[in-house]
Formats: sequence, structure tokens, C-alpha cells
Amino acid sequence: MLILFASDYFDIKKVDDDYVAEYEAVSRIPEFKPILYNYDEFINNKQLRLYPDNFYTGECLYRGWMLTPEQYTALYSKLCEKGIQLITSIDWQLVNNTFSRFMIKDAVKSVKGHDFPSSFETPVIANEMNVHVENFRNLRDKLLTGGILLKEYVDFKKYGNNTNEYRAFYLKNHLLSLSRNSNQPDTCPIPPQIFIEKWAKLPSNYFTVDFGELENGQWIVIETGDGQVSGLSPMQFVFKYYDDMRLIFN
Repeated sequence: MLILFASDYFDIKKVDDDYVAEYEAVSRIPEFKPILYNYDEFINNKQLRLYPDNFYTGECLYRGWMLTPEQYTALYSKLCEKGIQLITSIDWQLVNNTFSRFMIKDAVKSVKGHDFPSSFETPVIANEMNVHVENFRNLRDKLLTGGILLKEYVDFKKYGNNTNEYRAFYLKNHLLSLSRNSNQPDTCPIPPQIFIEKWAKLPSNYFTVDFGELENGQWIVIETGDGQVSGLSPMQFVFKYYDDMRLIFN
């Protein structure tokens, strides 16, 4: 099983600093073969170089930086030309939702550290929202990723200064890991097992689901994400993550 990581900007033989722990964990597992690609060269010049170049072909799991739909399509195609098949294909669905309270974000992030409103109440006036969207674009500037999203805003239960959030990774419809995702105490409640298992059958080979506890004690899904570009939780044991992955592939 190939695991594709982003390489260092200057040296394709060296993994990017942010993925060192994961790369080292993968390297300790005989069933996995880590390979590297230069993310910046691929994005800027549309050239895909891999290291080492004497890799095995077959299924591949991507662990790297966020890509736009067009960039991911290009990566997927270029890897296929080399006999490498990413386990996550491309399937887009447009979903329209109506909220009583919502927040503005792009495909990856909201804006923090500014006086930009954290939420908006409906109904809203179109001209007013045009101004807010333009302000959001300006604040995100070159970091803007994907389109503008409107997301339901909810109030989470807090333990001290931390909310109670968990991130679950699912691989091939199996729960791969569940770990605290907001630096909350380890004494905080965890999502109900039946609720965690409910989401394992989503139509993706490798994805994340973020769970959050509301003020009334109920649990909700905050969002789902592509497992390839979702960060591991702050308290996650990296080697166990990849060792459990090995067991699922076997």
C-alpha cells in the first residue's frame, strides 16, 4: 500500500516538516511504502515528480496539503498514468440549506482575529450580505480556498475554555480512529458509539467526521472532510493510527 506525502520545498527526498511524524510511523510498517511528491512544483508547474521513482503500483492513500477540485483531478489523473490509484475518487454534489443562524467560511477556514462577525441571523438583506462576502474575501486574501460557504452556527458545551469536539477517521467504511480534537480534558464525554458507527457508510473510501457536544448535551456532526487532507488530532498517537490502518487494509 502506497502512502503519498508532500515533500520538502527544496528537497524531494525529504518529507515536509509537518508530516515527519506520520512519515516516520509509516516507514516502520512493512506493509506500507511511503512516497513523496513536490507539492509546489505540481501546483505551479503542473509537473508531478515522485520519490523514489522505483515505487510499486496499485492503491495509494494521499496525506498532504489541500488541493482545489481541479488540482486534485490533475493529481488523480497523473498518478493513474503511473499505475497508481488514489482510493478517494471525485464525486461532487451541490447541497442547498436554509439556516436561522449561520456563519461565512470558505471551503477550509473561517476568519479569526478580526472584527468580522462570527455569525449572522436571518433574514438578511442581499446588499448587506454582498458587503460581508466581499469583506470575507479581502480578509482571506490569497488564503481563500474554494467557494464561499454558509454553515449553520451552533453553541457548543464548554469545559473550561474548551469545547468538546472529536475527530473520527473512517477508512473503507471502518472506524479507523476517534480522538479529542479541541484540547479538552480526557474526562469529557465521548460521542455515543451508535452515533459514531452511523456515519461509517458514507460514500467515500477515506474521510473524517467531526463531532461536537451542544450546550444541551446532544451530539451533532460538525462537518465531514476528505481524510487525505484532514489533520490528525492534537492528542492522536500517530503510530497506532497507521498500525490500525494496516489492519484494515489487511
